[in-house]
Amino acid sequence: MSLPILFTLPPSNRHEIILVDTTATPTLKTLNKQITAVIATSPNCAEFMNKYKSAEVKETIQEFKIHWSEAGRDRKVWPEYTVVTDENLAAVLELLKLGVGRDVLEIRVGGAE
Repeated sequence: MSLPILFTLPPSNRHEIILVDTTATPTLKTLNKQITAVIATSPNCAEFMNKYKSAEVKETIQEFKIHWSEAGRDRKVWPEYTVVTDENLAAVLELLKLGVGRDVLEIRVGGAE
């Protein structure tokens, strides 16, 4: 089974929707690889004035964070966001299945050091 996930690259409007295969045990490494490939080719992820950017500077993913929707949740007890780790990735994906299309994966990218 595949799960559609909307991800954004804050603070810009860069975004894309991907399908994450949940039949195999998901890992951050496989998610990172999938999203990195999409960022490099998607017109929705293209940076403004990207054609003037140096080819040597390569963006890498530094952090995954789920921004939870307020719809149907008590904001007094439900967090605004959760940092995604290898330990909680499977649980986060299960929660995303319950509210498909409401929550957003925010990805912090930076230049490779």
